[in-house]
Amino acid sequence: MGEAVEVTTSVPESPRAAAPDGTAGQRLRAADVLLADRGQLFRALFLSAPVAQAVVDAGGRLLVVNPALCELTGRTSGELVGRHLDLLTHPDDVPLGDLAAEHVLGTTLLDPQLQVLGERRLQRADGESLWVEQSRELIHRSNGDLHFVVLSLVDVTDRRRAEDDLVRRAFIDPLTGLPNRRALTERLQHALAVSGRRETQVGLLHLDIDRFTAVNDSLGHEGGDQLLCQVADRLRWSTRVEDTAVRFGADEFLVLAEDVEDVEALRTLADRLLSVLDEPFHVQGREITLSASVGMTLGSDISPEALLRQAHGALARAKASGGRGRIELHDGDLTEGYVDQLQLETDLRHALESGELRLFYQPIVALSDEHLLGYEALIRWQHPTRGLLPPAAFLSAAEDNRLTSRLGAWVLHQACWDAAGWDPELRVHVNISARHLAEAGFVELVADALAQSGLAPERLELEITESTALFAADATLHAVDSVTETGVTLALDDFGTGYSAITALHRLPIHTLKIDRSFVADVVGQPATAALVQGLLQLGAGMGLQVIAEGIEDGEQAKWLLEHGCSMAQGYAFGRPAPLPARELEDLDAPPDLSQLTGPPTGPTPTGLPGSLAFDAPFALPADVLSDVDELDDDELDDAALGGGEDGEQAGSRWTPEPARGTAAVPELDAFALPGTGVFPAPAAEPEPEPEPEPAVDGDFDPSVIRPSRAFLELRELLAANGVADPFVPEPREAAEIGDLRDLGADATDLSGLRPWLESFTQRLGPPATGDLPEVGRT
Repeated sequence: MGEAVEVTTSVPESPRAAAPDGTAGQRLRAADVLLADRGQLFRALFLSAPVAQAVVDAGGRLLVVNPALCELTGRTSGELVGRHLDLLTHPDDVPLGDLAAEHVLGTTLLDPQLQVLGERRLQRADGESLWVEQSRELIHRSNGDLHFVVLSLVDVTDRRRAEDDLVRRAFIDPLTGLPNRRALTERLQHALAVSGRRETQVGLLHLDIDRFTAVNDSLGHEGGDQLLCQVADRLRWSTRVEDTAVRFGADEFLVLAEDVEDVEALRTLADRLLSVLDEPFHVQGREITLSASVGMTLGSDISPEALLRQAHGALARAKASGGRGRIELHDGDLTEGYVDQLQLETDLRHALESGELRLFYQPIVALSDEHLLGYEALIRWQHPTRGLLPPAAFLSAAEDNRLTSRLGAWVLHQACWDAAGWDPELRVHVNISARHLAEAGFVELVADALAQSGLAPERLELEITESTALFAADATLHAVDSVTETGVTLALDDFGTGYSAITALHRLPIHTLKIDRSFVADVVGQPATAALVQGLLQLGAGMGLQVIAEGIEDGEQAKWLLEHGCSMAQGYAFGRPAPLPARELEDLDAPPDLSQLTGPPTGPTPTGLPGSLAFDAPFALPADVLSDVDELDDDELDDAALGGGEDGEQAGSRWTPEPARGTAAVPELDAFALPGTGVFPAPAAEPEPEPEPEPAVDGDFDPSVIRPSRAFLELRELLAANGVADPFVPEPREAAEIGDLRDLGADATDLSGLRPWLESFTQRLGPPATGDLPEVGRT
C-alpha cells in the first residue's frame, strides 16, 4: 500500500492539562490531541486505507488519491491528481452525462460521475475491465457549503465474474459455447415481438444428428463431444449475423432465423446447413461423415412454445420416415396429431380398468372343404369419444406407456375364455409381442390363462413375428420351449416378409407358417409372386408344417392356393374380423343351459356346399355391427358398437340372421347373447304362408299324349350327330293308339278304361333298363 505515515501528537498545554489524574482526565487529554492534530490523523487514515479512495471536488476532479486507488486503476498519483473521473470510465458504457438527473434547487450540484451509487464498470490503464462498488461522503464547511467529496471504490470484480459465470452457465452450453434452451426461449420471444412490429416471419430449424449413438459407441463419449463441438462451430459460422444457433439437447440443435421471407428461403437455409454438415469431420485421427434430419416451421403471431412444438413435430416426422438427411415442413394437422397421440396414451392407461377393450375374431378355414378350423383373436378399442379403434391406432401408444404386457395378458385370458365355450374342434390364435414374450413369468401367464378358462392347450396357438423369432434371447427361447411342451403350438406370422425367415424356423419349435397377405394379393396376376408363394408352400410341406394363407379376398386366389397345396386360409373371402359370443370373465360359475334358451332366428345358409363357405358368394356380416373397422368412420363404428346414433333405441334390437352351423361366421353354439348386451333376442315371428296360386290349365293339354321336350330334341340331335341310334327312346304316340284317358268313367273303382292305356305304354317301354348309358360313338 505504501510507507507508514508518521503522525505528530504533541500539542501545547491547555488549561485542562492541570486537571486531576484519573480516567476522566485521560479522556480529556486524548480528545485535545485529536482536535489539535486532526489534519495529520485524517491523512494517516486516508493514505493507509485498504479501500481505494479519492478526494474529489464537486466538479469531479481528483484532488488527492490514496495508494489503494493507484493500485486499483494501474496509474500513478501524478497521472490521477487533477484529472476528471471520466478517465476511469469504461469506453463501452453509456456516457453518464446523458443519464444525469435534473438539478433540484436547494441541493448540491454534483458531477454525474459522483451521482453513481452502486456497481459500475471501470477500465484500468492496461485496458482491463474491472467492477467496483462506488460510494461517497460529502464534507461540508462550517457554513454548510460543500467542501469536497470523499469517493470510495471497493473492488468487486471477482464477485461479478463469478456471477457472470453462473449466468453464462445458465444460458450458454458449456460444451459447445452455443446458447442453450433457456437462452433460446428469451431470444425467441424477442424475435417474435420484433417480427410482429416489422410484419415479418420467424423461422425455426430443428436439427437432429442421424445415428449419433453409433459415433459414441465407436469413438467414446470424449470423441462424441469433440464431434459436437465441430458441428456447433460449423453451424455458428454458417448462419447469418441475425440468426442464432442453439444447442437444444444431446445431439439436437436449433437455428433461429429472423426476418424470413417465405418457406423457400427457410428451406434454402436448411439445405445450406445440411451441405455444411455433409463435409467429413476429423475426430481422433478418423474421418467421420454425418447427416442430419431437419424439421422446420415458420410463424409470427404465435407463442414461442407453440413454434417449438411445431418444429419438433416436423423433425419427428422426418425421423419417422426412415431416411437420413430429410427435411420436413410443419403442416397444420401435425401438431394436433401429436396432441391427440399424447391424450391417447393417457386414455389407454384407463382403458384396461374401464373395460373398453374388445376382441374381434377372424375365421380360419380349410381350403379343401371350406369347413371352419378356428379363429384369430384381434384386439380393438371401444374408445368413449373416438369410437372403435383398430390396433394400429393405439399399439404404439401401448409401447410408449409400457402397457404391451398388460394388453397381451388381457388378450390371452379373454381369448382363452371365449374359445373354451366354442366347439371343441375349433382353435384360437393369439398374437404375442416380442416384449411380452421376453418378460419373466410368460410361461406362468399362459398356464394361468389355460387353467382359468378350462381351454385345452392343444386348442391354443401363439403367433409371433419373424423378428421376434430371429432376435429372441436364450431366456425367450427357453420360455417358448416350456410353453410348447404343454401342447400349445407356435405359428410364425407374416412369413416371407423378414430378411432371415429361414433362420427363424430353426430357432423355435414352429408348428404353422402364415404367408403374408402382401404375397397372396398378387398370386394370380404376378408370375414372380406366384413362384415365390409356391416355393413357400413347398418349404412348409417339406418341413412338415401347416401353412395358412392370409388376406384372401376372392375365389380366384383361394382356388390357386388350393391347387398348389395350401391347406388353410384366412381373409375377407371367408369372413371379416367381428365380435363373437364370449363368456364374461366375471362369470366364473358354470354357464347356463343354452339349449333351454330361445336362439336367434335362423337365416339362410350361404351358397355352396352345405355347412361350408362358397368362394363365389362369401358370407358378409352386417356393416352396422360387424363390418371391418377399415371401412367405417369413427362415428359409424361408435354407433355400431354402442348402439348409439339417432335410432339408438332400435340399434340394440338389430340382429343378424344366424349363419349355418359349422361355418366361419360363428362357432357351433345352440344360442348366444348379443355382443355387448347380454340379452338373448326373441325369435322372429314366422310370416303367414301365402296361398299358392292354382296353376293355369291349358285347354289343349292332353295327359295321354307324350310330346318331345326341348331337352329331348337336343339329346336326340347330339346322338344323331355321333351316329348313335336311339331304339330305346320311345317314339311319341298318339292318344288313339294307347287309349284316351278321357274315356275313364266317373266311378273311381272302374279301371276298365285305364288298363288298355297302361298295357300299351308298358309295351312301348320295353324290358327294364340296366342303368348303363350308351357310349358316344358306338352303335
